[in-house]
Amino acid sequence: MRKWLTRLWAVAAAGTAVLTILVVPGAAAGQADLNSVRDFTSKYHDIDKAKSDGYHALLPCFDLPGVGGMGQHYVNLSLLDGSVDAMQPEALVYEVDSNKLTLVAVEYIIPIDAWTSSQAPTLYGKQFTRIDSLGLWALHAWIWKPNPDGIFANYNPSVPMCPGR
Repeated sequence: MRKWLTRLWAVAAAGTAVLTILVVPGAAAGQADLNSVRDFTSKYHDIDKAKSDGYHALLPCFDLPGVGGMGQHYVNLSLLDGSVDAMQPEALVYEVDSNKLTLVAVEYIIPIDAWTSSQAPTLYGKQFTRIDSLGLWALHAWIWKPNPDGIFANYNPSVPMCPGR
């Protein structure tokens, strides 16, 4: 995990990478439905609650002009390992509007170095996206803001571009 974390911090410091996060599920992950995840994460509309539970801003706000926004990711580094618990996502994704953060999605993340299968991780029947530049697999679930491109798409055209664009 250190190699992955070092790479992630290097990318964050450079501020040049486009973030696409993938989610990798554990065996029990398929048992939880998105409504249960929505119920569990509803407390994180309060950013202070997210911070007190170990989620911290990591990397800058992400978007892709012409495709859509992604937002600011708050990641719980203690959850980054070779498995995913659907009820405890590794990242919370917030839309950035001036000084206001609004919870729009969750993201499941598995460091590439921690994933031992030759097959891509899956959760909810969806494959995680491999992001070599960040050394991770990721899967977004837009459970708090509808996404016209689909609930598991990486970017959401309904999420505004990051401030300063």
